[in-house]
Amino acid sequence: MNWLKNWIFGENMPAKQAMRQSKEDPQARYLRDTLAFAKQQHQGLRHKQNEHERWEQHYGSLHVKELTKLTGTEFEDYLAELFKSHGYQVEITPITGDYGADSILLKDKQRIAVQAKRWVGSVGVGAVQEALSGMAYYRCDRAWVVTTGNYTTNAVELAKQSNVSLLGHNELGKLILQMQNQTLNRHG
Repeated sequence: MNWLKNWIFGENMPAKQAMRQSKEDPQARYLRDTLAFAKQQHQGLRHKQNEHERWEQHYGSLHVKELTKLTGTEFEDYLAELFKSHGYQVEITPITGDYGADSILLKDKQRIAVQAKRWVGSVGVGAVQEALSGMAYYRCDRAWVVTTGNYTTNAVELAKQSNVSLLGHNELGKLILQMQNQTLNRHG
């Protein structure tokens, strides 16, 4: 059975063992062929999964880039519809004097304060602080910052320490794709 271990882990089979194969019983040959087929299928599926993940990230990123063309208010309205499609009830806060939360999400008895940043570059600690402020003011259980961009190292550190969830362009892209798939499934 050492030849089987060598073969599975990618080492070349010695010539003597190759000669023994021709004399092996049909059950052992069947087992070897079955393992070869399973290994080939596994590699093919892994490749397809990696391709799909790359496509999703690229496709979702393309949609996120389109969002950077919106005004801040349009982006907040878009997020409200996006979150509604994911089963959240959405309360929009006032445009000015929002105390750090652009909207409040409600789902499963949880209140989430959302700070939205339609941004091309990196969002800093100020957005995390605003989300925390909105969470306290609106008596929410959690706080999120959602952006079309990404986050500075300091923003990530503050978010970790204060338990604020950061959704960057990758996460936003995935939410958009999920919403589109739900729409296709309902209408297609």
